Amino acid sequence: MYAWKSIQNTLNYIEKHLSEKMDIDVLAKEGNLSSYYFQRLFKRLVKQSVSEYVRFRRLAKASEELKNSDQRIIDIALEYGFSNHANFTRAFKEAYGITPEEYRSSDIILNHFIKPDLRMIYAEAEEDVPLITEGIVVEMTRRKLDEPRTFIGIKGEVPETELTIGRWTGISTIGKLWNEFHSQKANLLNLLSNNIESAIIYKGDAREGRFIYMVSAETKECVQLEKYDCFILPKGEYVICCLEAENFEELINVAIYKAIMFMTNWVKSQNLICGDFTVEMYYRTSADSSYMELWLPLSSQKNIDEIKEKWDKVNGTQKPSLDMIKTFVNNPLFEDLCRFIQEEYQSKPVMDYSRCSMQYGWNVKYKKAGRSLCTLYPMEGYFIALIVIGEREKIEVEWILPCCTEYVQQLYSETKAGMGQKWLMINVTNEAILKDVKNFIDIRRSKRKNYELK
Repeated sequence: MYAWKSIQNTLNYIEKHLSEKMDIDVLAKEGNLSSYYFQRLFKRLVKQSVSEYVRFRRLAKASEELKNSDQRIIDIALEYGFSNHANFTRAFKEAYGITPEEYRSSDIILNHFIKPDLRMIYAEAEEDVPLITEGIVVEMTRRKLDEPRTFIGIKGEVPETELTIGRWTGISTIGKLWNEFHSQKANLLNLLSNNIESAIIYKGDAREGRFIYMVSAETKECVQLEKYDCFILPKGEYVICCLEAENFEELINVAIYKAIMFMTNWVKSQNLICGDFTVEMYYRTSADSSYMELWLPLSSQKNIDEIKEKWDKVNGTQKPSLDMIKTFVNNPLFEDLCRFIQEEYQSKPVMDYSRCSMQYGWNVKYKKAGRSLCTLYPMEGYFIALIVIGEREKIEVEWILPCCTEYVQQLYSETKAGMGQKWLMINVTNEAILKDVKNFIDIRRSKRKNYELK
């Protein structure tokens, strides 16, 4: 059995027994794993410890009960494993920034940590062939837009963490924008009868750590109205994820999270380079199903070549953006690693200029709590990851080294130690080497925890 299937079995078990006491040994047995390896593998694939994940899923289910039932709050708390009202309130406020009482009496929309569907990461699907999993249908296709389309609506800044759908809890800024838009939609003129609504996500002039999120409806033409913004979807080639779920709530809360995960990995597997915005298209729904599409513009080779011509990586005065570096590298492995570090460790990229003879020019540094995770050096078609292995990492790195690629094993053996450290300059050219790099980064940030579940 594949490792991810073992963890998926335990995720399914947890979901069915959220109101019951959890035991690590029982969960490990469900996955046919030892307790020790189960906890390590779970954290790597789910991005949360077992105890944290169970707590977040219980809170998500409890929040549904708060809105959809008349049960007393204490009864809901006890049903989902909280010993009393105070403990439930404390955990709820830590996760969402609001008390259960405040949430129940408001129209606030919350973001939850969603149960992962690991098949969406590891499944291999052909283009234009639907993939059916856990009540949703996903299909990847490509489409050429011959004429631009125009959308009008309102926009706001959204934290990057909130765009990591399914991995963040709290009050939804996006939900507030949608509520505000729907309250004002009647004021908009010249809307098309197709009733298509959209969300456009792009960097624009958003502050660091944030993105612009624009909610809108399709219109015949861009008419400048006070307090409203226009977005023109340019003609060109797009890769589109078509997504169908049983109802609209399932579509926007769970299905879209799974689809984004699937789409990200599919684009990477196809070695496609995408543009700098994403569009969520919501179509008129029926009683039987709800349907939407995720649009990503494809960057042409011409655009890639233009960026390479405009940016010289050894020009110290010409500071690049992360997107410029991604386009220069032109390899999905680079974007994969950046996304991994930013999601796993909430570390922001810093563009730095190096005059070191090891690798001259601009690079991307990632740090956490003042400690370096890695430095990435852009090359055409691949990149170099610098990872420092010190005394505290040496034992665990050498423990997993026999499972690493032959290239990384040889590099580690040939790299001389200085002041108790090995500075590994790893050429990342394939998925296997990327996996080694991720493992080394995990080791640099390893934290030993005692896992206790109620």
